[in-house]
Amino acid sequence: MSGSLRPVRLARRRSGAKTNGTAGPVTEVTAPRRRFDARRLDPRRWSLWQAPRRVVVAVLLVEVLAVALSLAVARLEPIGPTDWRTLGLLSLGLAVHVEIARGIERRREVVADGQPYIELKSVWSFAGLFLLPVGLALVLVVVTFAYWWLRVSQRPVPHRWTYSAATVLIASVAAWAVLELVPGGLQTTVSGPLGLLVLVAAGLTRWTVNHGLVVFMICLSVPGTPWWKRLGSPTDTLIGLGALALGAALAVVAMATPWLLPVLLVPVMGMHRGFLLQQFARAAKTDPKTGLANATAWRDQADRELARLRRRGGEMGVIMVDLDAFKAINDRHGHLVGDAVLRAVADTLRAEVRPYDVVGRFGGEEFVVLLAEADLDQVAGTAERLRRSISECEVAISATLGGGTVSGLTASIGTASYPRTSHDLDGLMVHADAALYAAKHGGRNRVECAPPRP
Repeated sequence: MSGSLRPVRLARRRSGAKTNGTAGPVTEVTAPRRRFDARRLDPRRWSLWQAPRRVVVAVLLVEVLAVALSLAVARLEPIGPTDWRTLGLLSLGLAVHVEIARGIERRREVVADGQPYIELKSVWSFAGLFLLPVGLALVLVVVTFAYWWLRVSQRPVPHRWTYSAATVLIASVAAWAVLELVPGGLQTTVSGPLGLLVLVAAGLTRWTVNHGLVVFMICLSVPGTPWWKRLGSPTDTLIGLGALALGAALAVVAMATPWLLPVLLVPVMGMHRGFLLQQFARAAKTDPKTGLANATAWRDQADRELARLRRRGGEMGVIMVDLDAFKAINDRHGHLVGDAVLRAVADTLRAEVRPYDVVGRFGGEEFVVLLAEADLDQVAGTAERLRRSISECEVAISATLGGGTVSGLTASIGTASYPRTSHDLDGLMVHADAALYAAKHGGRNRVECAPPRP
């Protein structure tokens, strides 16, 4: 499928240290062999029931809708012995694909970045829509998720997997409805310009419904960040659509020259490898606890922006944010709750600045914001808005961590502006840090702006 509900911050928390330190070098994490525990399948043990009520209701509604739609369309097309053989062949191709890609996919689970998890097993389930009656095509979706669960996922969260499977079932029914607009079966559908249009429409429908439901749930689970920031990168989107295109090609080849099917595994594995390299590169620039740019990546972007302003003219601002009394939160609630507070503050900062501004984490409880094309007054106004938003932030603690809510957060903030305060990035950082120090010693929970140079 093109998207899966698997924000990977949880994977990072499992594999990372228990302190609030900054990101270190990216290392390859190999999960220990796990034994299948049937108790995980018991819905009464699912962590879903500890989620906010809005999340529980949305998950159940989508899953009920998926079951209802599947049962409604399952008997609309007759099933013959040939269809069962085709289902077996597609399942065999899926198994070979999964076994070859297991190592890559397990590494991707560790280094993904919290956006919808783009998976390439949609190649087989989308091909099934063309080659199988709709009832068996939906069975193939269930088989795909079950096999992936058993062979790839290291610590699956059951309700996320059932929700992801439900989104694919709903998206598959929607794509099947598009294909039904052209009667005559696969041979008619893929012939001529009209056939190409139908193929494209079916693929886009499946991707949009699946991806949209996954992004909706991520936004519902982690409020505060605009939905467009949860869509994933354009590269991920392109590869997800490419997987569907390969699925359509696989179906066409299966009808014409089945012996060419193994050849299609080559581009699929190439896409897997491209995903892995892309996500390792992204992880090297990302703070693992908050998803923000790490100190090195933030400085690289700040240097590029400063060089651009020197060529073309303009102003920019640097805002340094330090949470007040953060150690007390760690001491009282533990480091896992402290990590949740850092993520909540990070989401608040991202939500309060423009899409092209850069938010980073410098270490501990300190954040830094680069405001591009912003004058002195805009920098000061943004800093005050950030301070106010942090003070209104509330972080719910899960029942497993003791329950309750962390509120009453405050932050001390210092700002500096280019070219008013300094002409180089080091100077801006020094002056912003001095202003932050002044805010701390001036009573905390306040904003101090570095004065312009004489």
